Order: sequence, then structure tokens, then C-alpha cells
Amino acid sequence: MNLLRDIDTAGAPDDYLFARIRYRRAALDTSGQGQWAGPADPHRALKAEYAWVYAQLNQGMRRKLLPFFEYNELGTLIIALRYLSAGDSAALKSQLQFSLLHPQLRKVLLGSDKITTVIRRLESLLSKRYAFLGGLTAHYLRQGPGGLEQALRGGFLQQATTESRSRPLREMLLYQLDMRNLLALYKHLHWKIPSPPPFLAGGTLPGSLTEKIWAAQDMAKLLELIQQRAGQKGDPEATGVEDFLFAGLTRQLHRASRDPLQAGLVLDYLWRYQLASRARGWQLKNTPAPPETALAGGAA
Repeated sequence: MNLLRDIDTAGAPDDYLFARIRYRRAALDTSGQGQWAGPADPHRALKAEYAWVYAQLNQGMRRKLLPFFEYNELGTLIIALRYLSAGDSAALKSQLQFSLLHPQLRKVLLGSDKITTVIRRLESLLSKRYAFLGGLTAHYLRQGPGGLEQALRGGFLQQATTESRSRPLREMLLYQLDMRNLLALYKHLHWKIPSPPPFLAGGTLPGSLTEKIWAAQDMAKLLELIQQRAGQKGDPEATGVEDFLFAGLTRQLHRASRDPLQAGLVLDYLWRYQLASRARGWQLKNTPAPPETALAGGAA
């Protein structure tokens, strides 16, 4: 079984799709609200926009960009499992609104209040298509929710980077894989955690380099590596390492979008919408938005 539901529509021709995406990207602003109707809640607006774009893609483009949508719906699955574990059925149902998850997976998530039963069923349904899900139940029983999330996200990135048919998407996934490794290493050094961080294989960073940084506890070298991977200067800690790396990904996708008739345009728009939605969420909480969200509408 696939992670996402089937779409019966043929979708739009590429030139028409790209014209629509360029218009919506121009309408997007950093508040997370564009010039079109949509849910006021930024999370729901983001999910609805992803669903709209996915439905507009023709079969060829949908196959090409499938890992992007799968990775985002994997996040939906993870949050749904959190709510299930907490016994919050209302939040669980709300999380699944506008979701692209396969109907049978939604049924599994809503069909039991026992998280181990749900995880076992998800493993049974999905592990043939997604090999990294094999042994997921045992992994959860050994390492709990945190280990489960690491296995899901890390395993997907490792598999998707080898299967991606789109160069800009593969580069995006590789960046996110590297970002997870860099953030894990940074947190372990910053908080002086004695155990080594869980590194994911398959990225662009040499394992020998990250292992050397960890062995030497060399924060200065790590920050230099973060600058190199993000492709920008400045102190990563000044604005937050995660936001610094987000800004690097924003620039990478903006470069990929310069060809107006390629998949990079769609990825750039969806990433901008995600950042704009994040900024809108901060605004609703009356909290200053992280600096990288300003790039969501201003990178063009």
C-alpha cells in the first residue's frame, strides 16, 4: 500500500500548472495568507494548499514529486500518533482533515485507542512498499515515541533520496537529511550529551568528518560545516541553527525555481507556503517570527 490516497483526476498540463503556481507564489505573503480563499488556521491552510497542488499535478509530475508529498504526510502521521498516544481523539480527527493519507491508513488511526495496535497495523500495511518500516513496532517498544519518529523520518529520507526522479527534489531531500545530522550533532555538543548522536547514512556529509567533529567535541568546526552546507555566511547561533539551515534550503530551492518550466518551481512555492504558514502561526501567538520566514515571500 502507498502512503497517499489515489488521485483519479488527470491533472493539468505542465505549462498551465506552472502558470497557476507562479500566480499563487506571487500572491503569497509572509503572513501565510495569499489572495485566495482558504482556512484561516495556518496549519489547515497549508494542508489544503498541498492537497490542491497535488490534485493539479498531472500523472508524470505527480510521480516525480511524490516523495515530497509523502514526506509531509509522514509528518501528519507522526503528529496523529502523538495525539493517539495522548488520548486526544478530537485533535487526532482535526489533524487528518485535508490530509492526503490513504483512506485505509486514516481508518487504522481512528479505529483503535491502543497505539501499539495501530503501529503494528501500519507496519503490516506499509512495510512492503517502504522497507524502512519493517520492525517498526519493535522499534517503538524499545525506544518509545522519540525513537519511532527518528526511524520514520530518517528511514524515509534515506529511501527517498535513492528513489527520487527529480533532481531538485533529490537535492532538497539530501539537504534535509544532512540538516537532521547537523542538528543532532549540534544539540549533543551544545547540551553536552555524552552519548553520540544518531547519524543517518546517505547524505552529502562525509561520515568521517562528522565523527571527527564529535570525537574532538569541536563546536567551531561544526558551525563552519553548517555555514558551508547552508551556503551562507554569518553566525548560525545568532538566529538559531535550525533557522539558519532553513534559510539555506530556501535559497537552494529559489535557485532551483529559476527554470519556469521545471519541478523546482513547484517545490519552491510549497516550501515558501510552509514558511509563510509557520510565520502566520507565530503571529497568531503574538510571537516574533523566526527570521527565515521573511524569505518565504521575499526571495523572488
